[in-house]
Amino acid sequence: MLALMKSLMNSVFGKIVVAVIVFGMAFWGVDQVFAQLRGGLGANLAQAGARSVDAADLDARVENVLRRMNATASEPISKEQALDQGIVDEVFAIEKARLTALGFAERVGVKTSPERVVATLRTMDAFKNPLTGELDMNTYREVLRQNGLSESAFEQQVADDLTLQGLQAAASGAVSAPQVLVGLDALYFGETRDASWFVFRPLADAAPYDPAAEELQAYYNDNLARLRQPERRSIDLVSLSAEDFMAGVQVTDQEIATIYEAAKSGRFSEPDQRTFAELYFASRDDARAAFGLLAGGADPSSVPGTVSTELRTGRADSVEDPLLREAMFGAGRQSGALFGPSERDGRWLVARLVSVQPGAVRPLETVADQIRTELALERAQVVFTEKLEVLETSISAGSDIDAIAAEIGVPVMSFAAVDSNGFTERGQRVMALINAQEAFTQAFAAGQGEITTQFEGGTAVYVASTRTIAPAATPSFETIRDDVKAALVSEKRQSEAQRIVTALTDKLKAGETTLAAEAEKAGASIDTLPQPISRVSAEQMGLPAPITNAIFRGRSGDAVSFPAGPDEVIILQIGNVTPPAPEVIAEIGGEVAAKLTGDLRTDLDAALNGEIERSIKLRTNEAALTAYKSTIRTPQ
Repeated sequence: MLALMKSLMNSVFGKIVVAVIVFGMAFWGVDQVFAQLRGGLGANLAQAGARSVDAADLDARVENVLRRMNATASEPISKEQALDQGIVDEVFAIEKARLTALGFAERVGVKTSPERVVATLRTMDAFKNPLTGELDMNTYREVLRQNGLSESAFEQQVADDLTLQGLQAAASGAVSAPQVLVGLDALYFGETRDASWFVFRPLADAAPYDPAAEELQAYYNDNLARLRQPERRSIDLVSLSAEDFMAGVQVTDQEIATIYEAAKSGRFSEPDQRTFAELYFASRDDARAAFGLLAGGADPSSVPGTVSTELRTGRADSVEDPLLREAMFGAGRQSGALFGPSERDGRWLVARLVSVQPGAVRPLETVADQIRTELALERAQVVFTEKLEVLETSISAGSDIDAIAAEIGVPVMSFAAVDSNGFTERGQRVMALINAQEAFTQAFAAGQGEITTQFEGGTAVYVASTRTIAPAATPSFETIRDDVKAALVSEKRQSEAQRIVTALTDKLKAGETTLAAEAEKAGASIDTLPQPISRVSAEQMGLPAPITNAIFRGRSGDAVSFPAGPDEVIILQIGNVTPPAPEVIAEIGGEVAAKLTGDLRTDLDAALNGEIERSIKLRTNEAALTAYKSTIRTPQ
């Protein structure tokens, strides 16, 4: 879920979408609940126009997100962990975007009417009477009361969600692509082309190039800046993580067996299968009557008025409808659980859970290693925490890196000299140093022999020290003579190859020679498209991107080249270019129009996003936000 939130955080309206999904009506399913609002946490955290959010609002939002995440997570996270992982900041960023958009809506007069709010409430299943299928005010008030919300607060929330949806729809909802643009794009995507090519070795007959000593010296003198080597340092690194101490902890077979027995019905069992009956009816009244009979214990096969009845058996993932899946497979659902009435393609569905078949329990021997690893890691984490305290004490005492490693019980990793980007003199990148992140960066700025502070990177903690420093310098000519020669020869060969290829493609384009004649000279065979292709069919055929790009880059008769491998290029000549027939334009016109319309809507949404950000000043209270975060870490 957090990944989805991050992917939508690039614009105000991306954040609005997340806000509607996470905080608004989507929460009000049959089995979903809100956290109670907390009060007394102080001043507003953010304000845009007349709209604001305080610590209590943000806390409720955070708890809602965590409840949604933890409902499906294998390892639930606490609010403090959410703070450490940046989830709290993500939620606050979304809420700020929400405030900004609502402030803009108020400024331009966009507002949801009470009638629209009521109409929306009537569609929410959580507030419906299961027998009548209508909004039940007693159920509505009870659900709100159970979740600590007043009617006015919830209705304002619904109104805000509808306002945000309306604001976005107003920006681009009625946009459609002009026919003139559709026609131009249809011509662009519908035209077909053919082409032929061959593989050419421009330097196949070239004599080896052997530069004279004077030319090498001149090349060296002209490229002193390019040949200058950056400062390099040899780094010693200490890395420790919980995994480093797993070998030193013990886990007994009895402990594994105890954990297995306690968790086998949940963690170590296959998903259960359930059998339920789906009954379809022609009218809502028939479905309501059937619901009453089934609630009273009637056999599904004896219920009158059914259009069709189906007995289904399977796992939860076999049911696509989320509401039906929750009613039949949700936590605590037992035989006799009911669902409906609910309209499905003009018919009315009522479902009843008939039986539950528990999933098979995996044998102990198949999960013992998993349990052992998890328990060992848990105990190693305790050791790891103790070692971190030792590490901090050793750094404070001024110990060198060898003494620190010996005190902790981990090895020192020593690396060859690298530059500030982690590359050795031969161009190899040392990823172990790159993974150390800030420890490596600080070691490159510290003096020789100095110890960095400890830094976290992923699941490990790093400490580094510079062993030796090689200052930036330009090597002498004699030291790198072979490298200079290799660079000069490579440069000359590339230049000569490019000259030959350019001359050849110019002759082809001018009609002074033919592709067949040049392929014969080169001793190469010609490849030709089996049939003319369009920009759409080229992608479907799976042609390599360089060939496709070359075919559609020029005009009929043009010749182009592009690399094919070491010392090889492809020489390609474009053949006939044929405009699409009217029937082809008509066939692809709908798809082209849809794409253009989508692009136009994206542009308009971006324009509105910019207008919102220019028009509304968002004020934030960093001190209040810091105070709220401190309450998460402080036991209440």
